[in-house]
Amino acid sequence: MRLEWRGRTLVITWLPVGAMGRLAALAPASRGETEVLAALLAGARVCLERKALEYRLYRRTAPPSIYRRCLSLERQLREMGICVAGTGGR
Repeated sequence: MRLEWRGRTLVITWLPVGAMGRLAALAPASRGETEVLAALLAGARVCLERKALEYRLYRRTAPPSIYRRCLSLERQLREMGICVAGTGGR
């Protein structure tokens, strides 16, 4: 996981599948994951670049059931308040 603070916004520039699952489950296992959750709890804006999602690299090769689960994790992150850049505000 790679993070950057841009002003008052925490931007996730790389999000591996494992870290995505732990964030969605509110179970951080690294300093970066903890920083993201702390920023959300503090009311800071957290954005995730769409190209930062590792699972999207496997769109053509991943079994559909696994890919759907990854889509579900992305949806959970949005529901937590993480803005996914490039989704038109969804």
